Amino acid sequence: MREYLIYTSAGEDANVKVWASSKTRNYDIWVTNYTDQPGLNSEYADFYNEHGGSKIPNLYEVFLTHKDHLQQYKAIMVADDDVLISPRWLSHLFKLSTERDLWMLQPAFSRFGKISHPLTARKLNSELRFVNFVEITCPIFRTEKLLEFLSIYSTDMPTIAGIDFWLPYFFGIENEDKYAISDRFYCINPREQFKRHHKRMIDKLSSPDTRTTMIATMLKSLGIRQFQYQEYANLPRPFIKRLTALPVFLVELCFAWVWSNGAKIARLLHLVNNQDVGDTRVSL
Repeated sequence: MREYLIYTSAGEDANVKVWASSKTRNYDIWVTNYTDQPGLNSEYADFYNEHGGSKIPNLYEVFLTHKDHLQQYKAIMVADDDVLISPRWLSHLFKLSTERDLWMLQPAFSRFGKISHPLTARKLNSELRFVNFVEITCPIFRTEKLLEFLSIYSTDMPTIAGIDFWLPYFFGIENEDKYAISDRFYCINPREQFKRHHKRMIDKLSSPDTRTTMIATMLKSLGIRQFQYQEYANLPRPFIKRLTALPVFLVELCFAWVWSNGAKIARLLHLVNNQDVGDTRVSL
């Protein structure tokens, strides 16, 4: 048994194989197979079970039956099954979470993948940022804090959407050094267009409109009209490390620009092509 644990509810688009690819990793992997394919991804798991549903409800079932097992770990990452990150960086993230005595820590998101909240996009000039928001995609929890949350969780909740706004308030929003984003050890949250099945489990369980409503309800319950993302402080990245990381960072920025403007570029090319065809017809 290792010091840390990654928990995931995994399906056919899972990247668990990547997480399990190192024998020197400092974390175990618990896979809950939510599909109807027996044994899927079990060869990459240190602990395995099968249960239909999404990540948090499935983790809750594990909590009800194996709480004593979960308590033995220093920290637990609750990860979407498709997140791309190396075992070496995962191991560093776990160490960082305990060294800094963090309650929640997430790797920043590369612009090669999805970014739902601008605060979570990785930055070049910092190593670690202390914030008031950690996205639920792949947070590392101090174990006692995760179990504290699971002890009051209810499966009656229609979706986990909005829970990442609520958790810092539940644990204590006044703590400005307990929630953090790592820019040094970051990950890719793959876009649906690059997945084999092009759909997430959460999309099968609830619609985008339902999740939007849930987020609004969650914020209203906290008395928040509009959530204000906060970055309280950061640990700057050494200049030499900024220089060595710059080429990949620039490529990432270019990719993000092309992706976000792809539809506009496609329309422009279409118009130019149609204009060329029209000019050809006139000349004939």
